[in-house]
Amino acid sequence: MITSTVASNRIREIASENGLPEPRILQLKFSEVQNALETNDVDFIVPTGKLQENVTKGIKVISGTPFVTGVNEEKTSLQVLEALKEN
Repeated sequence: MITSTVASNRIREIASENGLPEPRILQLKFSEVQNALETNDVDFIVPTGKLQENVTKGIKVISGTPFVTGVNEEKTSLQVLEALKEN
């Protein structure tokens, strides 16, 4: 859950820095995602590892790994910003 906390905090920062409302974030284990998608309205998913496509039910996925590694973080931040603005 440490890596997901890093990603969650960064997503909140992106929203705040751009004057967007704080997003509602669910931090889950991969094994919990499929059930959570059945009971929650989710705009996009930001996994910090490899999440199987059949679990995402067609919801937009943005890799959160760059928030942990720092590699391609700017590109990922822009993807998250676009997704936040869409919703």
